[in-house]
Amino acid sequence: MLARLLLCPASAFAADWWSYDNAGFGYAIELPSEFHLATPSGDANRLSLWPADRSASLQVFGTVAANGDFTTEANGRVALARNEGWKISYAKSNSRGISFSGTRQGRIVYVRGVALCNGAAAFFQMDYSKTDMQRYDVMVMRLVRSLRSTKKCAPTAQIVKSFPATG
Repeated sequence: MLARLLLCPASAFAADWWSYDNAGFGYAIELPSEFHLATPSGDANRLSLWPADRSASLQVFGTVAANGDFTTEANGRVALARNEGWKISYAKSNSRGISFSGTRQGRIVYVRGVALCNGAAAFFQMDYSKTDMQRYDVMVMRLVRSLRSTKKCAPTAQIVKSFPATG
């Protein structure tokens, strides 16, 4: 019975996940334990992860949004995906987050981004084969739910008015 449970694809989703907290950008995300860090790219703000069978790739990164505007950054990510040949079939966004997905040559890409403090943003991008959709869609949904800001942002504009002291 135990062997059958270990071979069941659902058991991968019950496995421990690990938390990644990027204090510099102020975000956190839970990552599947079956994904392992690839060789560091030299970009300290980007994690590249793969499962042992290399059937998927997962990128997690923080960035400073273009002109400090999350909406512009999010729209730029969609445009970049289209330029890379992804056919975008789903997109949903607001001023605090974006999710979009698409397909290309039998693969699926899913991107989620959230606005952070001080014009920054955090994203994950996962791509995998359509044949592995059942295996990875549940993981993607957990990634979506777990990507979050860890800092409470100060108001973007504070007006302080000083009045002269009167005698």
